Amino acid sequence: MNRATRPLFLAAIVFACCAAARTDTSATNDRIAVGAYQVQMAEQGSGRYTVIFESGFGTGLGAWRKVAPEVAKTARTVTYSRAGYGTSDPRPEPRTIQQSSAELDQLVASARLAPPFILVGHSYGGLLARAFAARHPDWVAGMVLVDPSDERFNPALRRLDARRALDDDKQFAAMVPAKFQPELKLLQPVLDAGSLPAPLDARLPDVPVVVLTSVQQAEKPMFFLESVEAVAIKRDLHADFLRQFSEGSQVLTLKSGHNIQLDEPELVIAAVNRVIAAADARRK
Repeated sequence: MNRATRPLFLAAIVFACCAAARTDTSATNDRIAVGAYQVQMAEQGSGRYTVIFESGFGTGLGAWRKVAPEVAKTARTVTYSRAGYGTSDPRPEPRTIQQSSAELDQLVASARLAPPFILVGHSYGGLLARAFAARHPDWVAGMVLVDPSDERFNPALRRLDARRALDDDKQFAAMVPAKFQPELKLLQPVLDAGSLPAPLDARLPDVPVVVLTSVQQAEKPMFFLESVEAVAIKRDLHADFLRQFSEGSQVLTLKSGHNIQLDEPELVIAAVNRVIAAADARRK
């Protein structure tokens, strides 16, 4: 694995900014009015469930180009780019988790999206999916989290080796494009705190959940987060997160880096189908 293809981490978040730039070039330019702003959004398919995809930090809706068309064969899919991402208009409000999650509510209303929803979140998008599910437990029928960020990851790394964790943070912050720096500065304290602020820390609905975890090992780790110890922490945190659900399962992959939806899209597609099948069984 060379430097250009390595996943770029910032503690709990892996920045796939280079991948984002590539995937957004193939993304649709369809836009929808959400209040005074235009949001890049694409809809496909139909079915009982609406599957909403939340992309990772620095990544627009093109990140799901290998997944959404396949899922759309059995469900309605919605991919979108958050404010300032892709071709979506930027907004003046600070890019906090609360603000981004609230803007998803606005999109749902403007696009007249009807539950039940299956939420699919990658990396930082996993935190946003969780925030939405906590606010709307009756709307959510299931979740798929793709190598999701975990707010406990940064503190765990600092306990393991504070110096190396700090070095990683500095290096990765320097790699983040200027347009995303303000959002990063607001997000970093949340990750460092080790817990989500209220009301984002509310109890999640007990729905079927699949977490996909990359446990890929670099032959010569350049960063602390690529070390065997750090990958093991992430794997265990993901497993611990699933314990709150009566139907929670973890899928481990050695073949994919952080962008599982690009490296092994079939794993994400299968996870969504599994969650839909479990949600159907509950309805019956």
